[in-house]
Amino acid sequence: MTDILLTTYPEHKSQNVGDALITASTLALVRAKWANFDPVLFFREKSLNGFTKKVRHNVIAPGFSVTNDTYPGLYSLFDDLDRIDGFFPLGCAYQHVDASPAAFFDVAMDAATRNFLGTMAERHGPFPCRDEMIVQRLQRNGIPAIYSGDMALFDADRIGRDPVPVPEIPSVVVSLQHGISYLEQSIELLKLVRKRFPDSPRYVSLHSGRSALLSILEARAKQLGFEPLRLSGPAERLGAYAEIDLHIGYRLHGHIHFLRNRKPSILLVEDARSFGFSRTPGTAHGCIQASHGRLGDPDDEAVTRAMAFLQGQIERGFADYEKVFGFIDDTYRQVIDPAMERIAEHLQRSRETIRQAAGDGSAAVPTGDDGGGGEATASKMD
Repeated sequence: MTDILLTTYPEHKSQNVGDALITASTLALVRAKWANFDPVLFFREKSLNGFTKKVRHNVIAPGFSVTNDTYPGLYSLFDDLDRIDGFFPLGCAYQHVDASPAAFFDVAMDAATRNFLGTMAERHGPFPCRDEMIVQRLQRNGIPAIYSGDMALFDADRIGRDPVPVPEIPSVVVSLQHGISYLEQSIELLKLVRKRFPDSPRYVSLHSGRSALLSILEARAKQLGFEPLRLSGPAERLGAYAEIDLHIGYRLHGHIHFLRNRKPSILLVEDARSFGFSRTPGTAHGCIQASHGRLGDPDDEAVTRAMAFLQGQIERGFADYEKVFGFIDDTYRQVIDPAMERIAEHLQRSRETIRQAAGDGSAAVPTGDDGGGGEATASKMD
């Protein structure tokens, strides 16, 4: 029996630190319930067929995508799904370039994806989703689903803590986006942040590997007095946010990182991932629509609205964020904590079953892979 954690973190591609945070958060949450949790980490697109066929395996999949061609396109899994003993998708995601209801309601789910998701839900239970829009999309297609939130929202050590106070002169970070359509809007945001916080330490953060657009934005930010933070890579890189008081920008997991740490953040919504987050009642606060809903159609008033919203929050001492933090706490206690308990119990029960079978000689103990690409070649990224 092998415990496999499928990561969305592209270690040899963009090295998006948001994906790394999803994985790291899941590891920490399960280990809070079972300290011996030590899964094999596999990138989601790799086939699992090389793992031993002598036993079935447990698959934990934080950030599991329910976009069309989920299996075997985005997730290869096993050719034979019966080889999965316990399947635990967590904070399921949906990707689309548009930030609008149409991305969720008007894009048809293909038959293969519907059949796969239906089969897995029948075997393993409802799909926990990171926003309410995804829950609705799955349910409309006959797939049982519940709200769980993004796994990166939750740090068991911070649940129930008070908000971090914002000083009179806060340090500020602006997270940068990756779409050329928002180039002018991004520069306008940098200018208005500098104008509003002339005496504050100011930073710009890059969550993925460098690109031509990010190089342009980084150079312009430097001219405007912002210090670059290149954060792509392991989740530990987000430690650079520890001494920063306020986030405003486009990166969803920059926004989430501040919320999980009880700090205020403003998210400019540019795609379906952020849009679903903004349409979930408990996490809608602080989300500003950056476009008119479609890719390449930025809203010229978005930055002005964002800065006006920020000014109102400053005047209220960011008190409105306490409702967001309370929602995160409630979701953790009602959904995440019980889910982690069930996962830990299942994994330990699987181990005990194997030990008992090995003791009476009725089953072989797995000793490694039987065809290339399983335990012997998987890297431990934690």
